[in-house]
Amino acid sequence: MKKKTIISCLVGAAVICSIPACTNLDEKVYDKLPADTFGKTKVEVNALIGSVYNTLKVYFSGGNYLALDEMGGSSAVTPTRKGGDWYDGGQYREIYMHTYTAQTSCVKNAWTNASESIGRCNATLLALSKTEVLTEEERTTRMVEVRGVRAFWYYKLVDDFGNVPLVTDYGDRNLPATKTRQEVFDWLIQEVNAIKDLCPERKDNYGKFTQGAAYTLLAKLLLNAEAWGVNYSGNAYGEVVDACNKVMGMGYALESNWKDNFCLTNEKSNEAILAAIFSNSDTDDRNQLMNRTLHYKDHLALGIKASGTWNGVCAQPGYVKLFDTEDPRYTGTYLIGLMIDRSTGKPVITDHGFELNHTVDVTMIPNTEYDGTTWGAVNQHDGARCQKWEFAADLTDAMENDFHIFRLADVYLMKAEALIRGNGDAAEATRCVNAVRQRAYGDKMHDYATVGLKEIQAERRYELAWELYSRQDDIRFGCYEQGMWPESNCTRSTDVHYRLYPVSQGAWQTNPNLVQNPGYPKFSE
Repeated sequence: MKKKTIISCLVGAAVICSIPACTNLDEKVYDKLPADTFGKTKVEVNALIGSVYNTLKVYFSGGNYLALDEMGGSSAVTPTRKGGDWYDGGQYREIYMHTYTAQTSCVKNAWTNASESIGRCNATLLALSKTEVLTEEERTTRMVEVRGVRAFWYYKLVDDFGNVPLVTDYGDRNLPATKTRQEVFDWLIQEVNAIKDLCPERKDNYGKFTQGAAYTLLAKLLLNAEAWGVNYSGNAYGEVVDACNKVMGMGYALESNWKDNFCLTNEKSNEAILAAIFSNSDTDDRNQLMNRTLHYKDHLALGIKASGTWNGVCAQPGYVKLFDTEDPRYTGTYLIGLMIDRSTGKPVITDHGFELNHTVDVTMIPNTEYDGTTWGAVNQHDGARCQKWEFAADLTDAMENDFHIFRLADVYLMKAEALIRGNGDAAEATRCVNAVRQRAYGDKMHDYATVGLKEIQAERRYELAWELYSRQDDIRFGCYEQGMWPESNCTRSTDVHYRLYPVSQGAWQTNPNLVQNPGYPKFSE
């Protein structure tokens, strides 16, 4: 069990749309200390750094990026079941159908999450630039780490929203104007290149923004450049390969057991490059994946204490059906089938008298949520649920499994993809994919003779399900509008402007200098 201590602070900052809120940090409690007076001691400096790293928890904890990046892609869905279960204003159906608007809650919240995280980074950079308790070497190292986290959040904004404000002067309190995706991409490339070799090395720096995280981020930026419609003057795919090779030479290793990346003690994984660190004692920004995906009575079959689960997120059926059922990642990723009560040895029965049977197929018919059907009476239990991360036996609410934002298997697959896209060494690309595949199966009997983009896309789906890459991958492989669930009777919009999410109406009301993305209605008073 991980130890966790708490500190809170309020700092002023130049931000995209709002001042960052209080958050949980480290060490002891502080309250309402402005940035220009905070950072007078090393304890306060460490608290500021802790607040920056805590922003990474938001990426997985709140469910907003799970919606945008998995449900907007081909991996997951939160079906509105008859009776109104998980209706939530229709926002999850909007995400799946690609009919989201500037008012869709998950879209608004994701924008806020990223912008507030950037604001906190900028506030911390301001404080670090003024503190007198650090040596110049210490100041440089800590500022580089913060710049790395800030770059990650700008990468997420560029990926999801495209055209966004860019605040690089952390003392600037003016409301920023929207920059083009190209402008922000150019800045990101310059910024990551500037810090990548100054970041801490991997050893004894789990949870920090290390050189491995910087080179992985650089690879992701360059790999997605073409799909994002931005120009790069260099050999993008060649440089992706170089960045991946750099990471692969830093001492990381594919875990022999794939599930070690998702176990209760996954902070020990040799594969983790950048992690959001969680504890089962978290009170804010908690890892609540089990709440989001498990049926109200799944705990009886799983032998866990978490009885207050929410019965929401499940897998899109077409995605599950891609898997070879002999692939250990199939059962390691999805909870499927009849749930048996461990205490009785009999099927779990729902409150409406149905056997709890998680089917691969899911029913989500639009505009039937309030047809008079009793809440949750039908379609309550269908859908494969996520069990990729281990559930602790004493689990009640917050999971202590960390979320590996970047891990080595992804780097192997990025290298393979860049080699194929860049007309590079196909044999080396095949070796990279097969290394991931061999680890999953435990043998070489399922190796590819040779790989192309089709095989690489498939392997990314098997390996990285639920890890917030589905939307990005679908766009890069040209199938974002297609979806993988035609049986849903929910027609997915095919207009290409949905490859970017709209800027939130609330953000514009705070900062009228923002410009809405193309294809969406202009902001209104």
